[in-house]
Amino acid sequence: MRRSLFAALLCLVPFTAAKAQTDFCDSLKNLGYLYQSEDGPINLVKLYGMAQFQAGYINGTDSAGNSFSDSQNEFRRIWLGGDLRFWDAFLFKNTFSVTQGKNASTGSQKIDFKHFRNLHVLVDFAKFKDASGDWKRLEFGYGRRSLKLADEWQKSATHFDPVERSPLSNKLWPTDAGGSHPAGFWMRAARGQDDVQFGVFSTTQDDEFPGWEDGTLLYGEWSHKLAEKSGWKLRQLVFSGFTQGTSAADQKLARGLEWGGSAILRLHSGAWEFNSTLGGGKNGESSRSSREGTFWGVSFMPMYWLVENKLKLVSRYQMQHASNAQGIRLNSRYARSAGARGEADMSLTGGRGDRHHNVYLGINYYFCGDNLKLVSGIEYDDIQSAAGNVFHGWTASSALRVYF
Repeated sequence: MRRSLFAALLCLVPFTAAKAQTDFCDSLKNLGYLYQSEDGPINLVKLYGMAQFQAGYINGTDSAGNSFSDSQNEFRRIWLGGDLRFWDAFLFKNTFSVTQGKNASTGSQKIDFKHFRNLHVLVDFAKFKDASGDWKRLEFGYGRRSLKLADEWQKSATHFDPVERSPLSNKLWPTDAGGSHPAGFWMRAARGQDDVQFGVFSTTQDDEFPGWEDGTLLYGEWSHKLAEKSGWKLRQLVFSGFTQGTSAADQKLARGLEWGGSAILRLHSGAWEFNSTLGGGKNGESSRSSREGTFWGVSFMPMYWLVENKLKLVSRYQMQHASNAQGIRLNSRYARSAGARGEADMSLTGGRGDRHHNVYLGINYYFCGDNLKLVSGIEYDDIQSAAGNVFHGWTASSALRVYF
């Protein structure tokens, strides 16, 4: 009798642990929901919070030919904000950053207001009860919002798969100098298998809310779901691009790129996922002609679920090429931080070159889906310029991401 009771209790342990985890995950996912209702003028009041703690180690050879190693840990991101939805069709969204990681040169980190990332209002006419047609979305908005080109930027920092985005994806990112999103007008319409958006944005930069004192950036995106095939859960094409018109004295987005564009292909089947990006653009005018000219790149990201919704293998190969000797830039935050603190010598080209290869292999563990996960990986960078080696070496890093 005692043995039977003991065996029964042992069987209950994994069931109890699984239920406790489910309860915790449900609580985390619902933590920010203060109010929800389908009736009345206010439909949703939701708070938002995101934190990412990250640690990394780098070992490589700098532009002077010297070997170096360095390590760092930090709160890579902390974001706060909230959503307010009313009359179903109207949304006010606010997200602001209180840290972007440690200062590269001093290693210090402060937790205080940095800038608004999202701060906008929009109305979706497709949600009105008397809306005609089969529109899934018919949206008009104004304010700060992200503009997304490469595949890794199509997902928020809470959802993308590697520890850090590829250098190509960050090269094509239409951000301001502080890493925040621009402000402007846009419209977005989705119907059937197509989703189209177009916007006009200011290149003026401000931590709170920018005006229109400088130039303008035009942005467009078209997403199309391909016809379903047996075994494929997702087959999707995305084309997006931007061009900005500025004078020499104007502030500029995207580190001064004149234009940029990308084409994305996504294929998902069973446990396999394959995302790829082909992109390019033109650097703006610079005091150094070696940093001007055109560039292009490609990235391939095969991924495989080792355990469905729990354990995911992530890989990536990225290559970039520039027409001028310093037309592209090393993106590794660890190499640039080591250079800023004198641990490595990047003075030859300032971390810039004309050919760059990046290979990444990692594994992600999902405690509560994307709401709480551990993302770890190792990557190899090799960036060269006409003058020779800029940097080559290995980086190992791991990030714990949580959001509600």
